[in-house]
Amino acid sequence: MRKIKSQIKSVKTSRATKITFALNADLCQQAENILESQWTQFDYTYKSLSELIRRSLEAYQEGEIEINLNERDKHAPKREVSVRFFNTDLLNYYYSLPYSQRTAIIEESLREYLNKISLESKELEKYRKIIPAKPKKPQLKLSPYRLEGFECDRCGDKCYDETAYSYAPSMSEINNYQTYCSNCVK
Repeated sequence: MRKIKSQIKSVKTSRATKITFALNADLCQQAENILESQWTQFDYTYKSLSELIRRSLEAYQEGEIEINLNERDKHAPKREVSVRFFNTDLLNYYYSLPYSQRTAIIEESLREYLNKISLESKELEKYRKIIPAKPKKPQLKLSPYRLEGFECDRCGDKCYDETAYSYAPSMSEINNYQTYCSNCVK
């Protein structure tokens, strides 16, 4: 039987740690677009890109999503993203991943998690009801007419040789509409 000369030591941490990744720039932009879209709908489930990355790693850890590291584009433009890990269990899980594949796992878990979020939001779209706006009635315009005598339909004053305001389309139809004095129109 062979003797084991060295053991793999797992890093155990007990405080928040900030880790910087070089992630696919297009993937980061896609994630930020999804966040902006949710925020415009007043959905603040995810407060930042960092939180989205942490949630995607948690989903991978819990087996909610499956990833395929072969689909990763290794030559895509990269962008540095810093993530602060508050959950020590998640941080210890991250350190337990194979060193050479950590960034690939983060990237692919984020990609799959974004797909999952998109599918869930599309499912919810089925239940959203869009109420059409009511058609606006054309606003009638008050027109001034010179009358010898009339009674204001709003205040009841009797006016002589003054301008009357009415929604009547013409002077011949003014008797079919209400008339207002200049004091009531202001």
